[in-house]
Amino acid sequence: MKRIILIALVALLVVTGGMFAYTFTTATATIGVVAPTSDFANITANSSITAPTVFGKFTGTWPTATLFTITPDPSYTGDLVIRVSMVNTGQLIRQYQHINMSLEFTDNTSAAADEQGTIQVLNMENAEALFTWSNGTGTSPYKVELTGGGYRLHPFKTLTGGSYQPQIWCEVTQR
Repeated sequence: MKRIILIALVALLVVTGGMFAYTFTTATATIGVVAPTSDFANITANSSITAPTVFGKFTGTWPTATLFTITPDPSYTGDLVIRVSMVNTGQLIRQYQHINMSLEFTDNTSAAADEQGTIQVLNMENAEALFTWSNGTGTSPYKVELTGGGYRLHPFKTLTGGSYQPQIWCEVTQR
């Protein structure tokens, strides 16, 4: 009796194993993607900002200026995220007690184009500002504007070598 059960189980495994092998199929699908012909936005840095000359125990304010101009491609239908960062805080913290920069994202009529519509502050503790732009908001070109802020150097510093001006980076990504 045991032999018959064992033989039946082995036969069942052979038969069902063969069925599974014969029912296995494969298929391939191809998804067509069109290569982009242009960027979704262009960024231009404003190089005409004149930062004040700094020296020991100096306290001052930043001039109002356009830091970056952003022009979305007219055929782009998505939304954007504009990330502005102060990238040299490690160098700056040795020389400055504080740095504050007020930033605003506006359109070409100087109306707020950011979805939140608020001014954001860059400083050495919070070295990143994020602006979100919804397609169809405002009129191109758009600007990241420096609208104010101030700084104070550490007392008794001699400013020799290195960079003591903030380096600001702007990145535009799709949302």
